[in-house]
Amino acid sequence: MSTVAPESPTGSFAEHLEQSTESAAVSGGPSQKAELFVNGASIGWLGETDGEWCVVAGRDSALALEAYVYSSVLYYRKASATSRYLSVSDGYNYVGFYNWYGARGWTYKDGVLTSLYTNASLSIWSSDNAYVYANGGSGYTPVTVAFH
Repeated sequence: MSTVAPESPTGSFAEHLEQSTESAAVSGGPSQKAELFVNGASIGWLGETDGEWCVVAGRDSALALEAYVYSSVLYYRKASATSRYLSVSDGYNYVGFYNWYGARGWTYKDGVLTSLYTNASLSIWSSDNAYVYANGGSGYTPVTVAFH
């Protein structure tokens, strides 16, 4: 088990996943914003960088997400750019947005948003590192989610 901080990503989230032009024909639900909590205390909202990496952000920068089910799997996409889906990278398991080809399924129960790709809930490394992960490894702190 490592307690070394993960390296900060470079480039865009899309550069870390295979490109595809495939798209999905799905219907989304109402959009909601995701407030993030650690041990019951709010730490901020799910936001993103210019490169579409998910980060802990202020309420004014919170992303509106649409949840929907496709082939019995729950997915999330940006309400402002419905071709961009919540996904998880390889390696440190950063969370970000990607096209349909890289979309990852999720489960949401009792405030816990879990990636079907990593079988880990959303997490953070530290308050000094604003990136959001789906990594259950040593050193990562699980995050719970409330949709508003």
